Order: sequence, then C-alpha cells, then structure tokens
Amino acid sequence: MSESAIRLNRVAKTFPNGTVALSPVTLSIAPGSFTSLVGPSGCGKSTLLRLIAGLTEPTAGAMTRTARPGGTSFVFQDATLMPWATVADNVALPLRLAGVADIKTKVDEALERVGLAGFGASYPRELSGGMKMRVSIARAVVIGPELLLMDEPFAALDEFTRFKLNDDLLALWQNNRWTVIFVTHSIREAVFLSDRIVIMSPRPGRVVADMAINLPQRDADLRLGHDFADQCARVSAALGDAMHAGAAA
Repeated sequence: MSESAIRLNRVAKTFPNGTVALSPVTLSIAPGSFTSLVGPSGCGKSTLLRLIAGLTEPTAGAMTRTARPGGTSFVFQDATLMPWATVADNVALPLRLAGVADIKTKVDEALERVGLAGFGASYPRELSGGMKMRVSIARAVVIGPELLLMDEPFAALDEFTRFKLNDDLLALWQNNRWTVIFVTHSIREAVFLSDRIVIMSPRPGRVVADMAINLPQRDADLRLGHDFADQCARVSAALGDAMHAGAAA
C-alpha cells in the first residue's frame, strides 16, 4: 500500500506490571477507510487503539500517522460528558481548547449531523443513553477529524438504538470519509460498518486475520440479506480459529 493514514511496524506493548498486552503488530490503514478491530475480551484491541491515539506509548516498534496535529478524535464506550454543561458546551469543548472562532456555527452543524438539532440547551441528565452517545460523537466530529477512533461506543445500548446509531455513523462516514478505526465485540456491527475487519488473538494480542468486507449498497435492509449473513459467518469462523489458536498456544 503506497499511502497509509496509519502505519504500525512491529508495535508491541508490555505494561509495568509485566502483562504483555500486544505481541508485535504490523498494520497499515488506508486513508478514508473504515476498519474494525475484533477479538476476545482482553486481547489488546483498546490498548492498540490508545497507542494509535497517542494516549500511551509502545514498548517496542514504530508508528506513523498522517493526521494533522489536533486532527484525531476519540469516542469512548462511556459518553464522558460534563454533567454540569449543556449539550452545546460539551460539543464546543475541543473547539475552545483549540482556540477556534465561530464556535456556535460549528457546534450547530455538528449537532445537526448527529440528529440533535435543537438540543443544544439541554443537559446530559435530560438525555437517553443513545442521545448522550450522539453528543459524544458530535464532540468528536466538530473539529473535522482526519482520524476517528471509537472504542466500543455502542456496547451499552439496546439493540434498536445500536442499529440506529450504526446506520447514522455509516452515513456520516460515507459523507465525510474520515479514517475510522472501530473496536467492537459484535461481528454483525463490524460487518455492517466496515470495509475491513482485523481479527486479533487472545492476549498477547496479535493480528491473526485481515479480512476485506465487500457488500452491496449498505442500508437497514442489508442486515436481512444472504450476503450479510455469509460475511458474518466468515468473520465468525475466523474469530473461532483465532480463539482455538490462542487456547493452543
């Protein structure tokens, strides 16, 4: 691949207590792609995401990113909103930290993008779990990120809300073509959203499968089709192989 938004060259991570979280990982992520990281709990998916974000440093190996300084956004599993601040003020936080002008216009546009136009004056306590996550996504995209990192953002939501947010996230990505790396335990979610799925082994995490996901026009009806079911089965089989390989290691 001649151009990469992210390139990891034998990146590994061992924590101070001696836990080896990641075996050497070599991975290249194309600009504008949607990549999901899938694997068993504790396999190092979130650790890898934090390394890419620059929130922690690798023990070994090298990493390069093409995103401009301040061009990376992170969405956590928890919405992590400031409870004392309005929705608009929560979304405006990264703009204020960056000293950006015309904050109100940018915040209004971000809220419109995630379906929360008119909720700027509300407080987090007045919102449902799905709406709180929409605020978190709005806060992430308000800066116009080049790289969007998402760590199981929909895991705590009910299935109906999760499907709706999947639909909306997919539309946002298709319209903006950010480079997205998405951690999930849900095979169905990964297949629906991604054009690529990277499967990781049990700890110490390493890449054991790298799968392109080729599907027709993605919409809510896609989940009911044979193509979708076949892709899910293919990923499930690869994940099962990874689990068996890990147990035998």
